[in-house]
This record gives sequence, C-alpha cells and structure tokens, in this order.
Amino acid sequence: MTAPFPFAYAMDEHPTDAARIVGQALAEQQARPAPLGLVYLSADYVEAAGAILETLKAATGVQAWTGAVGMGVIAGGHECFGRPALAAMLLDLPDGAAQPFGPITSAVGLRAVGGQAKAFSGALGTALGILHVDPMGDPTGAGVAGLPAALAEAGGLYLVGGLCSGQDQMPAISSGGPALGGATGAVVSLESGVATGVSQGCAPIGPVRTMTTADVGIIAALDGAPALQALLDDLDVEDGADLAALRRALAGVHIALPVKGADRRDYVVRNITGIDAARGLIGIADIVNDGAGAFFCRRDPISAAVDLREMTTTTLKRLGKPPRGALYVSCLARGPNLFGPNSEEVAIVRAALGDACPVVGFFANGEIAHDRLYGYTGVLTLFG
Repeated sequence: MTAPFPFAYAMDEHPTDAARIVGQALAEQQARPAPLGLVYLSADYVEAAGAILETLKAATGVQAWTGAVGMGVIAGGHECFGRPALAAMLLDLPDGAAQPFGPITSAVGLRAVGGQAKAFSGALGTALGILHVDPMGDPTGAGVAGLPAALAEAGGLYLVGGLCSGQDQMPAISSGGPALGGATGAVVSLESGVATGVSQGCAPIGPVRTMTTADVGIIAALDGAPALQALLDDLDVEDGADLAALRRALAGVHIALPVKGADRRDYVVRNITGIDAARGLIGIADIVNDGAGAFFCRRDPISAAVDLREMTTTTLKRLGKPPRGALYVSCLARGPNLFGPNSEEVAIVRAALGDACPVVGFFANGEIAHDRLYGYTGVLTLFG
C-alpha cells in the first residue's frame, strides 16, 4: 500500500508555534519535497498567514501552496470552530503532477490561468482544479458566483474548492501568501487517481415546478400557480395561517434549482429572501429565468447524514483503491450547525475512508464542484 500523504495540524493559541509544530511534523513524514501543499487556517490566524506559510516552506522545502482561511478548519477528525487551528497536507505526487496558479485578480489573470491549465493538461484531457476564492472580492468583474464556470471553461478543468470564510478578512492562500480579494488554486493531474463527490444538506419537500419570474430574483408563479401558494401546499400550511405558524413552517426551508442535464440529486440550494403575501411572490437569492425548474427543500440533519454516508462510500468505490489523502470542503451551515457539536460530520467521512487517510479542509461561504457554486453541501475529493 502506498503511504498516506504527509499531514499535520495544530490548535495552538500562538500562530508561530502552530506553524512550527505543523512544519516539523510534515518534514518528518515526507521523503522528498512534494509538488504541492494544501493549507487551511482559522480566522484567528489571518494576520499571521504570510508568516505561517514561510515557516511551512522553510520546514518542508515545499514552495507551491494553495489554501484558505475559514471560520472552521477540518483537521483529521476535528472540526475546529471558534478556536485557532492550522491544518496542512502535502500532495506527495510525482514531480510535475501538480502546479499552483494565481492569484487571479482580473479577467486577464483568469485567461492566463486558463491557458496555464490547458497547457498542464495537454494530451491528458481534463485536469482537477482546486479553487479557493475570497468572497469579498470580484476578481474578474463578473461576480464571485460566475467564477467557477468561467475558470472551468477557460482551463478545461473539473473544479473543487470553496469560498473562504472568516470575519473582516477572508483571503485565499497562494504560494506568495494571502491573496485578499483574489482567487488561488492549483491544477492536479488525474493520472494517480482522483475521485470527487457532492453531498446535499437538504431534503426535497415538493415536486419540480416551472418558474415564472416577476423581476430579478423574484418568483411569481410555479406551474402557473402563485409561488407562495405552491410553497404553502408543499408545507401543508393552510392559506391564511397566522404569521407565527408560517414562520414555524418555513424554518430551514430553501429553494433548490436543478442542474441542467443532471438528475434530481444534483441541484444548487438558494435562500428564500422574502415573501410578498399579498401578491404571492417569493424572493430567491439568485438570478432565475422563466421556464427553469425549481423545488422547495428543507435542511434535514438525518437526510444529510444518510446522503453523506452514501456519497463518501460511492466516491471511495469510484477511486478503486485506498485513498492517500482527502480534501473536504463543507458549508458553514453544516458541521456543528447541522450534524452536532462533536465533529459528527467529519466522523461520517472518516468512518468510510478509515483513520489512516488524512483529511483536511474548511467550512466555506459556498462550495465549488465541477463548474458551479453550491450551498449547504459537502464536497469530497479523494487522492489515490
């Protein structure tokens, strides 16, 4: 069996000490400098991000890095919320099998990274792209939500990753340090074996209906009936119910938009932004079009746990061999907010993968898979 990727984490009050502990542990595990390192650090360490990276470089000899700042960091079996944490994993792949890119700070930069990715892939076809984005920026001027599709098309990439999370600053991490307002990442060859999966955090509570819109982000009708009436029907709430009853019924309810050309399991979840009871309108946190499909769903911890187990097991089977390492990016609304306070979400992942497989990642403001931005999901990437 090929050895697991070098992996280490620290939860120390002082970022300097955390970086030293992680760097030393990684150095002791590696046989040679890897082509790429992944690093995730909590918002508590954001001011020291550059110094942390330099310490890791000096300790390991690895000069190429990508990563993110997060409100929560995934470090092995730990979901580190509300406390300082640093986790890192070295992708111990053959030389040239991984290459960092970015930071992307403009449309010109996006095109340059697209060209880099296509040159990297060469005759191999689609490569994996790992993407981390500062949600406070707009690197290409087309909005953060449109960046995954633009990069996937420009570079011929299948993307995984997410939007950084934090407090005042939420930078992505590049080989040169924190990239405020930008996007960073890496391209990775698929030759050694890579498998990915997406787990939804919501359960459908109604059928897919066709939308009629009233304005940007406003749904007027679903299958010809007022949008609000369709929602009340799915929730089994009587028209004219008092406000308190409606609020209780709406707890955890969202709108799902099926991904075109995919089955019903593949959808993006968006928040309900408002309700106009007089006109039967529903606001959605996205731009929607007449004729597109939508259905209502609810955040459900039991269904989410079942789906996560199934997704992790299926992804492992697709890989076809014991994973050497795993990257897991989950939504901020998941983790302790959905599964419970004792790292239950990561425990489900590790139960399928085994304790020998290192797991790193973070809790994101939005999760990236393939060419789109998701919400309320968990995105798993396994390296063989």
